[in-house]
Amino acid sequence: MQTQLTAEIFVLFFLKIAIAFVVIMLVVGIGKRFLVRLKTKSRAEFFAKQKYILLEITPPKNLQKTPQAMELFIGSLYQASGDASGFISKYTNGSCRPWFSLEIVSIDGYVRFFIWSRANFLDMIETQLYSQYPDVEIIDRTGNDYTTDIKWDPENYQYWGCNFIKTSASHLPIKTYVSHGMVGGGKEESKVDPITPVIELLGSLKKNEQIWFQILIRAHTKEILKPGTRNEMVDWKYEAGLDLIKRMKRDVKMDKDKPVNPALLQLTKAEKEAAEAIENNISKLPFDCGVRAVYLAKKDVFRPSMIAGINGSFRQYGSPNLNGFKTVGTPSPTKFKWQDRGGKKLLAQKKKIIGEYQHRSFFIPEYIPYGARLKHFVMTTEELATIFHLPGNVARTPTMARVQAKKVEPPANLPI
Repeated sequence: MQTQLTAEIFVLFFLKIAIAFVVIMLVVGIGKRFLVRLKTKSRAEFFAKQKYILLEITPPKNLQKTPQAMELFIGSLYQASGDASGFISKYTNGSCRPWFSLEIVSIDGYVRFFIWSRANFLDMIETQLYSQYPDVEIIDRTGNDYTTDIKWDPENYQYWGCNFIKTSASHLPIKTYVSHGMVGGGKEESKVDPITPVIELLGSLKKNEQIWFQILIRAHTKEILKPGTRNEMVDWKYEAGLDLIKRMKRDVKMDKDKPVNPALLQLTKAEKEAAEAIENNISKLPFDCGVRAVYLAKKDVFRPSMIAGINGSFRQYGSPNLNGFKTVGTPSPTKFKWQDRGGKKLLAQKKKIIGEYQHRSFFIPEYIPYGARLKHFVMTTEELATIFHLPGNVARTPTMARVQAKKVEPPANLPI
């Protein structure tokens, strides 16, 4: 009798524990859902108040500036403040770091440069651009966005798109304009501008063809959880530091009877160059980045060769010992035709890429009107200036927009 009573007590005890566990999990689940909805609501209210601008940047006819001028300008876009801090503010404030979009576009072979931003940065962008490019022309295209001119029309248009990511860890730099010899003096015709293949590809388009390149950037901050810790956050320099230690280390066992060749303890030329490149890279301002491309054309002029051209357009930025780019996220058909009868899933992939591009969406899933959170990587000002800058006379693409006449102020002594 006593044994049976003890068993019943244990059953009741464990039943109470199970009920308490279920109740706690329900409360936690409801709490998490509530916080997600609260954050989504506050973000929606924040983004509803924001206004955005689209500026077209037209370089002068005889531009003598190197990409270093663009690097200095991009440095001014490093706006690390804006994220809501604190637990309560995180879910009620809704604010976030601003991001910018640097765009190189070809419409019917006509090459143009754009910068998209929140409207409150207009004065800063104009001031910084004019300080580096005094003869540049800045035109407000906010009410005439080239992306909205294209409607979703799969019956008459063919669409394709992709994302670019780095082939290796972010702290490893790509082959920048410095490595291409774009720093210092020298004759203009002797310089090799790495952006030229991209401009030439864009200039080769025909009527009713368009290619859009988009580089989305925001200030990189400490948002990576340090391994082995619960709440210590680090930035990309942490991984870079570990990599440098690994590269500098020589795992050679010392034996007094067999002296080690001193050459084995020294870095090779390639290893030294890689270590120096990493150290130089992490000394620059870092940005979270997302890079994508879109090719669209009327069905009767759509050329698959342009897809190959886009895939290869970033190849010159690659370095065998360091980093480069590769394409991911291209629309792809299902393995079996019966899995996508009518091709609706493939069209949905293409429509998603177009929509994300049109709304400059990449970092924030709660972004209104078109949220997205894609995997980003880190690039520095030097790397960004390599893939986005106003080309000088090295690039002679005839269809690239340039200011034809230099604007000057009238003489101060003119009679009134």
